[in-house]
Amino acid sequence: MKTSHFFQNIITNNASQGLQFGSRWVFNIALINVLDITSYALFSFIYSISNILLAVLPFGSPTYLINEVEDQEGGIKKLFDSFVISFILTGLLLLLYLLLDFFISDIKGWEYYGYGIALGFILSLNISLFSYYKGLGKFLIELKAYAVFFLFLIGFVAYLFFIPNARKDISFVFILLIGINSLVFLLTVFSSKRIVTAFKSISVRRGVRRISNAFTERTYFGLQEMTTAFYAQSGMLLLFYLLDTATYGYYRALFVVIAPLLLITVSFSQVMLNYIKNLKSTLFILTFRKIQGYSLAVGFMFVFAFYMLKDFLFGIIKVPINDNTTLAFGIVLGAILIRFMFTNYEMILVVLGKQKQRFYVVLCVAFINIGLIFTLLPKYGLIGAVSTNLLTYFVLLIGLLFSAESYLKKNL
Repeated sequence: MKTSHFFQNIITNNASQGLQFGSRWVFNIALINVLDITSYALFSFIYSISNILLAVLPFGSPTYLINEVEDQEGGIKKLFDSFVISFILTGLLLLLYLLLDFFISDIKGWEYYGYGIALGFILSLNISLFSYYKGLGKFLIELKAYAVFFLFLIGFVAYLFFIPNARKDISFVFILLIGINSLVFLLTVFSSKRIVTAFKSISVRRGVRRISNAFTERTYFGLQEMTTAFYAQSGMLLLFYLLDTATYGYYRALFVVIAPLLLITVSFSQVMLNYIKNLKSTLFILTFRKIQGYSLAVGFMFVFAFYMLKDFLFGIIKVPINDNTTLAFGIVLGAILIRFMFTNYEMILVVLGKQKQRFYVVLCVAFINIGLIFTLLPKYGLIGAVSTNLLTYFVLLIGLLFSAESYLKKNL
C-alpha cells in the first residue's frame, strides 16, 4: 500500500468514524440539554452496558477480521462465523438476564438493562461487518453506511429540540437507537449480493462444526477485547453506584465532550493495522515509527485545542466551571494523550502475532483499574474517578510499549 493510499484510508476511516461517533456525540450533547442530569446519568449507564457488550459479543472478531481477511470468499465465511458467535453469546446473556430478573430486579436501573443488551447486540453485528470490509481495505463502504446513520440520528436530534411535546423518555431513546443501527446493518448487508448469496450457500451443518474453531481462532482477540471492556467500561458501571447520580452525570459529560478524540485514536490504529500487516522487517519498523509520530503530533494538537476551548465545551455540556471540574477536565485530556500513544502499540502486537501478550497486559491493567476505583473514589470523588482513567492508561502504555519494543529489538 502506498503512503498516499494510507492517508486516503485515514481520511476515509476518520470520516466514517466521525459520522458514526460524531453524530452520537451531537446526540449525547442534545440529551444533556433536553434531559435533567440524573436522567442523562441513567442513560449513560445503560449505554455503557451496550459498549461493554460491543466488545464482548463479537468475541474479538473486529480486530481478528481486519488482521485476517484478505480475500472476499474466505472473508465472508469468517464474517458469517463472527455473526454466529454474536448470536450465541447474546442468547446466553439473555438467558442469564431472565434468570437474574427473579433475584435482583429491584436494583437501580435494572428495568433498562434489556435495552443495553439489544443495542449491544446490533452494534456487535455492525462492527464485525465493517471490520470485514476494513480487512479488505474497503473503508468507503462504512463511510456510506454511516452517512445514512448520521442523517437519521441528526433527524432525531432535530425532533427532540424542535417538535413541541416531543417524547423524551429513556425507553424511546433506546428504541430509536436500536432501530437506526439495525437499519444501517440491513442496508449494508443487502447492498452486497456477494454476501447475501454466500450466506445462503453456507451449510448450517458445516457452520456448526466450524464454530468451535472460530472461537479458538479468536480466543486471545476475544479475551483481550473483553478485558479491555472490563477496565474501560466496568468502571463506568461501578461509578454509577459509587458516586451520587449528579456527579456521575458530570463525569460522563466530560468524556462525552472529548469523544471526537477517542474516534481519532481508533481510526489511526485500525488503518495502521491494515497498512502494515503485510510489510516486512526494516520497512515494517520504519513505517510504524512514522505512523506513531503522526499519531502523537495529532494527539498534542487536538488535546491543546480542546483545553483552550474548555469554557465553551463546558457550556454545551452544562458542567459548572470551577477548580474541581477544570482539574478533572485536564486529567481527562492527559488520559487521552496517553491513549494516542498506546493504541498503535496494541495493533503492533496483533500484527506480530503477540495477541497473548497483549491480553496479559490488559488483564493486569484491568485489576489495577478496579483497585484504583475503590482506592480513589471514596476520598476524591470526581477527581478520583477521572484519575483512575489517567493512571490506568499510563500503566497500559508502559506494558504495551515494553512488550512490543522488546520483541522488535530482538526479532526485527
